[in-house]
Amino acid sequence: MNLQIQILQYLESIRTDFLTTIMLVITIMAEKLFLMTLIACLYWCVDKIKSVRLAWILLFSDATNKMLKIIIKMPSPFEKGVVSPLKSKGATLYSFPSSHTQSATSFWVGSMMVLKSKGSFFMGSLIIILTVLSRIYLGLNWPLDTIGGIVFGILAVFLANHLLCEKAIINRWHIMMVSLVVLAALLFPVQDDFAKSIASLWGMTWGIYIEQKYIQFAPIQKRTFQIIKIVIGILGMAIIYVGLNTVFPSYKTYEMIRYALLFLWISAGAPYLFKGLNTYFNL
Repeated sequence: MNLQIQILQYLESIRTDFLTTIMLVITIMAEKLFLMTLIACLYWCVDKIKSVRLAWILLFSDATNKMLKIIIKMPSPFEKGVVSPLKSKGATLYSFPSSHTQSATSFWVGSMMVLKSKGSFFMGSLIIILTVLSRIYLGLNWPLDTIGGIVFGILAVFLANHLLCEKAIINRWHIMMVSLVVLAALLFPVQDDFAKSIASLWGMTWGIYIEQKYIQFAPIQKRTFQIIKIVIGILGMAIIYVGLNTVFPSYKTYEMIRYALLFLWISAGAPYLFKGLNTYFNL
């Protein structure tokens, strides 16, 4: 029997409710939206430059992951009937490379590169390993998918970092590059996951460009206002992500608009509002 199948079926045989809950939490912590919410809070309240670098790395990596999935077209193990999956809702049919593993790898290897601290290295390494284990345990990825996620995640970090300087300045070349890919996604038949991913990168890139050129908000404020910023920022994200999902039809173009608006809000809309509130109320 194939070694990958043996690993998957062994982990399926030792599933318990407690262990499943832990693995579900770990896999949620590797989802793009969860990681971007964390980065958004850091962007709004702690350090813009480091947060922009992390956001660029994560979203660039996610776009490359979706492109690789389309090219390779590896079916998931549950599609092959090898195991019964847990939390298969939202899982794509293609599984190589593992998107969760690649997101966790990109975020934490990016954090190691940006923060240059032992804490980020040890925590990141642990979470990447746990993410690998969770994806195989839940029956959502082949073991080789997770290895691919780590490899391509690391490669994406270095490529994304090369495309963005250490001061995290977004210029017209970044805008043009991402806009051309978005235009291609609109004109040609591509999978929705890739379209949403590139729209996210487009929204974030434009938003950061606008913020750096016209808004220039200060992330460090009084503690009370920091809490207000996080509440308003996350509430805005929920309204766009959930609210527009109930209003918009399920078409690629509308999904791209929803994701672009979500990341425009994170990078420019919320900072513009925060700056206005700070000026008006002298917070």
